Amino acid sequence: MNAPIIWLHEEALRITHPVFDAAPEGSKAIFVWDDEYLRQSNYSLKRLIFIYETLCELPIEIIQGDTINVIQTMAPSILYAPNTCHPRIVDLIGKLKLVTNVKLVEDEPFVVIKKPTPLRRFFQYWKKVEKSVFEKNGGTI
Repeated sequence: MNAPIIWLHEEALRITHPVFDAAPEGSKAIFVWDDEYLRQSNYSLKRLIFIYETLCELPIEIIQGDTINVIQTMAPSILYAPNTCHPRIVDLIGKLKLVTNVKLVEDEPFVVIKKPTPLRRFFQYWKKVEKSVFEKNGGTI
């Protein structure tokens, strides 16, 4: 087994993500540029350029290849990954758990809702939180 690895995916492309604090100091951070995954995701050229330019600003290594194969070949002692509800990434994480030890790291909430209510549409959510979102460190409603 090798050192721990931080695997960033497109839902967590920022240096301030808590995954960097959760992983031991000196952990290698990677992004796997998986052509087949990106093609199946139907991302536009603009979206791909945005992802790439964002990656260029981060202290991570970009590796091209199949995500599962790349990480399995690297054989990390533990793989730190930002948690997400994105179904394609959740599926990838499930497959990665079959080949390595995965530790999911939760993100900081955008806003804290003390009294959750069923919000069926984003607009309903936004109307509920928009006033507190721009407070320092989000808000509590």
